[in-house]
Amino acid sequence: MSAIAYEARADEYITALGSMDAVHPVDRAIVDAWAGRLSGPVLDAGCGPGHWTRHLADRGVDVRGVDLAPRFVEHARSAHPGVRFDVGSIDGLDAADGAFGGILSWFSTIHH
Repeated sequence: MSAIAYEARADEYITALGSMDAVHPVDRAIVDAWAGRLSGPVLDAGCGPGHWTRHLADRGVDVRGVDLAPRFVEHARSAHPGVRFDVGSIDGLDAADGAFGGILSWFSTIHH
């Protein structure tokens, strides 16, 4: 699915899946266990509406989100102030190799 397609359906996606309430408890436990072992900044690649990014930030993780769809980033910035969100591609990050202690790509790399 392209950025244009996500942009066109962003509000629908945000309503249906854009909160941690929509996340299965087992998925949350898996990500929490993973994040607890990390050292260094984390990238939420394909962050969508930003709920995972906020979740990690609330747990003390130095995290930022990036997404191709401007509407997702607009929503994320509004809904999750104090967390960094950028419009961009995981193919063109402004970070050096090895800059991240971890990368969360929750259902994002399926399009890659």
